[in-house]
Amino acid sequence: MWCPRLSHLQSSLQNLLRRGVTCWAFQQPNFKSLFPLAIHWHHTASESLNCAWQQHEDHFELQYANTVMRFDYVWLRDHCRSASCYNSKTHQRSLDTASVDLCIKPKTIRLDETTLFFTWPDGHVTKYDLDWLVRNSYEGQKQKVIQPRILWNAEIYQRAQVPSVDFQSFLETNEGLKNFLQNFLLYGIAFVENVPPTQEHTEKLAERISLIR
Repeated sequence: MWCPRLSHLQSSLQNLLRRGVTCWAFQQPNFKSLFPLAIHWHHTASESLNCAWQQHEDHFELQYANTVMRFDYVWLRDHCRSASCYNSKTHQRSLDTASVDLCIKPKTIRLDETTLFFTWPDGHVTKYDLDWLVRNSYEGQKQKVIQPRILWNAEIYQRAQVPSVDFQSFLETNEGLKNFLQNFLLYGIAFVENVPPTQEHTEKLAERISLIR
């Protein structure tokens, strides 16, 4: 009796997996009893959100925005944006990555509208916006337009004749800053000319593009 039913369910599941459909199988009668260790998808109440997630032993899997993403739990804990873990002014982590348990796993996971909440074993809560996860996931990054880059050596660099930007234009105009950043992104190097040789002017130049620590 069980063998034909088991064979039928396995065959149906394989066919569904080939078509990228898994949730139907989890809803079938006797599926839980036949596959007690199966991992279940959690769906949002809103069909328009079209979001589902799955908690694995060592990673978290999210289906959202037509993208299936995988996040290691260590990554999720390390990238926490709470005030105690991340400095929003300098955009740097305050959390010591080495202090994160490599076997860490959230105690609970819940979704509130478009925000995921992870509660860790020590009680700390990490929250992520779904769109932020898409933008920062490996799978989401693959869908982005890649910034063109020129890999160069001395010969290629001489032929390229990378233009420089005048110091005053760099400081006072968006066009000067734009040209500098475009050169930097394209070649990995950029030049500013006519910089007065003083610490004060060097600091002004550096602060135009970043914070000085």
